[in-house]
Amino acid sequence: MLETSDWNNRHNSATEGGPVRIETDSTRRSSSQDSRESKSDSGQSKQAANSCEDMIVEAVDPNVNLYSSGTNQQVRSAMDAFQAFRYLSGTFVNSEKVQLFIVSLIAINALMMGIATFDFVREDPSVNNAFEIVDQIFLIIFTIELAMQFAYHGWRLLLDGWLCFDLIVIAMSWSFSSVQIIRAFRIFRALRLITRIKVMKNLVLALFGVMPRMFAIGLLLFLVSYIFAVMFTQLFKDLGERGLTDADYFGRIDDTFFTLFQIMTLDGWADIARQVMEVYPWAWLPFIVFVIITGFVVVNLIIAVICDAISALHDDEKAKLHGTYEDDGTLNHDESVRPAVREDVRAQLDVLEDHVEELTRMQEETLLTLEALTRQLQTQNAAESMHTIDDHDSCTNGSGSEDDTHEGEPPKARA
Repeated sequence: MLETSDWNNRHNSATEGGPVRIETDSTRRSSSQDSRESKSDSGQSKQAANSCEDMIVEAVDPNVNLYSSGTNQQVRSAMDAFQAFRYLSGTFVNSEKVQLFIVSLIAINALMMGIATFDFVREDPSVNNAFEIVDQIFLIIFTIELAMQFAYHGWRLLLDGWLCFDLIVIAMSWSFSSVQIIRAFRIFRALRLITRIKVMKNLVLALFGVMPRMFAIGLLLFLVSYIFAVMFTQLFKDLGERGLTDADYFGRIDDTFFTLFQIMTLDGWADIARQVMEVYPWAWLPFIVFVIITGFVVVNLIIAVICDAISALHDDEKAKLHGTYEDDGTLNHDESVRPAVREDVRAQLDVLEDHVEELTRMQEETLLTLEALTRQLQTQNAAESMHTIDDHDSCTNGSGSEDDTHEGEPPKARA
């Protein structure tokens, strides 16, 4: 009967669309055997995985880990030590005393280079060797200074013009130690004194400020010189070849340029002109024209621009003291503007005083309004308190009259 009922239940589920699974004793035994085998296989696989994991854990030594916390701490400590060394190097080498000491060494080294040109140094091997040893000591000191600058600045050292110049000079000194003129360039490092003396610094800044005008004047001078150089070379080229002049002044265009520069400086130009005039009597005309244009006009233009720059620098310093600046921040060098500036300042002060008076008046009106509002609130509060007292009294009087009427009634009625 049970088997029949089970068959009916399965048949009903099949008719409803569910899957039909007929289990027999053999199928149940096979499924239980499969489950036991799968469990045993899973247990063996787990044991194998655990053994492999143990082997991996035993194979890895935590002391050999390159990314352990101890290694990172050592790296951080090394970086901190390097940063501290950079800071100390920069602080030491850029201090005022060390810089003055280095500049003094540069001056002494340059002085010794000048003394080394005398015969008593060059002809005496012992003295010459002593100068060479001292010069090497100076070079080592300059190299140490540059190394400390490099340790502090890093590759940003190449962005500093003076430090780049030091690097080039010292490198050439080590590479070409026999070339004395290369080592003589170290004297130009003394130009850093310009940044320490205010007057020299302002003068250099003023000269840099007029560089555009100086460039224009230089271009004009080159154009005039080139025109006269071509003309003089074509006119007087054969004088030197024929031996009619002391030197070949106008044989080539480069020789003519040098001769014209000598004429522009007014150095012996009359002698050159007279030698040429002995062959070409009319030669005085181009010489005088060139001297007037270059020696009297162009050179004086350069001097005038430099003087104007120095005068502008002086006026800037005076303007900073008196405060005569334009609205756009530029300085006004006109002396007649100062009274107008004072009048403008007075007018602004008057307007400011009017604003202050207006604000004071508004403040007083605000205080009066607040006082009136305060009095009004106090009056209203007093009236409300009086009304409350009257209501309380009336309530008290009404309750007393009721008690009196109850006392006059008989006890039964009261009950």
